Amino acid sequence: MASISSDDKGTPGPASLARRLEDIINAYYRGNRPPYSKIAEEIHESTGRTFSATYLWELATGRKRNVTRDHLRVLAEHFGVTPDYFTDEEVSERVRRQMEFAVALGNNKVRTLAFRADGLSEAGLDALLALVNAMSDESGAQGRHNR
Repeated sequence: MASISSDDKGTPGPASLARRLEDIINAYYRGNRPPYSKIAEEIHESTGRTFSATYLWELATGRKRNVTRDHLRVLAEHFGVTPDYFTDEEVSERVRRQMEFAVALGNNKVRTLAFRADGLSEAGLDALLALVNAMSDESGAQGRHNR
């Protein structure tokens, strides 16, 4: 059975797999991650495949050195991504940005702002974007000063 493991050539290994798995788990559960035993149950319910809670924990913490492509397919099916999410940096980065966008749209105020902005003129969109950028820069600077 084929497996993914780390090597000296930059092939995604346990650390990057663990990071990607934790990222997708946190996005999927919106930061309210249940115990690994519950996640394993949900994986079984959604895919029909048994997935050990211990094995899931080992993958998510980087303790497991090898993961089979079959397990990656099961994880991908459950979390709604392609298996490449776990092995390809470009794919995982694109999915990460999509997850951030989905989380942002989960905020009612962000969603309302987006809906209201739809239909604005180009000049109106530019002005709104400039205002949001200025406010983002300001809150970022305040956060740096408060450290």
